[in-house]
Amino acid sequence: MTLLVLAFAAACGGGNDATKGPDVPTGDNVTPPADAPDSGATATTDNGGSSDADAGPKASPCSGFEMDLSTALMAAACEVEKPKPDAKPLETKGKLDIKVSVSMGAVAPGGHVDLTVLMTNKTAQPMSLDFTLDPTPRFVIEAYDATGKKRVDMPPGNPPMLPKGMALREATVHNTSRITIVPNGTAKMLVGWDAVRMKWAPEKLKGTPPEMGYPRASAGPLPKGKYMLRVVTPLVGVFEGLDKDVSAPKVEISVQ
Repeated sequence: MTLLVLAFAAACGGGNDATKGPDVPTGDNVTPPADAPDSGATATTDNGGSSDADAGPKASPCSGFEMDLSTALMAAACEVEKPKPDAKPLETKGKLDIKVSVSMGAVAPGGHVDLTVLMTNKTAQPMSLDFTLDPTPRFVIEAYDATGKKRVDMPPGNPPMLPKGMALREATVHNTSRITIVPNGTAKMLVGWDAVRMKWAPEKLKGTPPEMGYPRASAGPLPKGKYMLRVVTPLVGVFEGLDKDVSAPKVEISVQ
């Protein structure tokens, strides 16, 4: 009888089958083997973002729709060879609009005001403009009387003679920076101005770059009245008159 019971148990699978593999756990907590095939998930970088190969081309600092000139003109990538002396100047009439505006219509004597120079490409084509660097772009503000003819902020007379033994002050080599404004785009530069008169400052000769001219210092506030401010930009290579009617826009301001 005992032999019959054991034989029946073996036939029903109650014993261990040598051909059966080990039990394999199932469920979400199962870790697949290292050589398991990819389940189809998209690979990403360690920080969760896409790889550099997926990134598009970087925007050029030398062209754009709303450009900041203080940044673009200082970018090394925007420097180009100097225009040839016989290069044909760019005709800007009806194409390039340059205006200057003030942050406030009036300023106190000796006070400070910000000016914004805005250049607008009015055409349907990209417009490239060249600027002189010496070694930085200089936007010089000149103050004139209400007629715009007599300059009122400069010291009277010629600059003093250089101290004995001081070498002649020679300006650095001028470089050229080129930007491109897209159709109907703008390029903006913010510059500051103080409503003061100036005097020659020989004591600042050693600390002033030669390209800035003979150093000057404040000689007190401008008197109350109306003035014309002229912003001489470093824009070059454009067709204009002797008065620089394109590259040197003007704006009225009141000192009161």
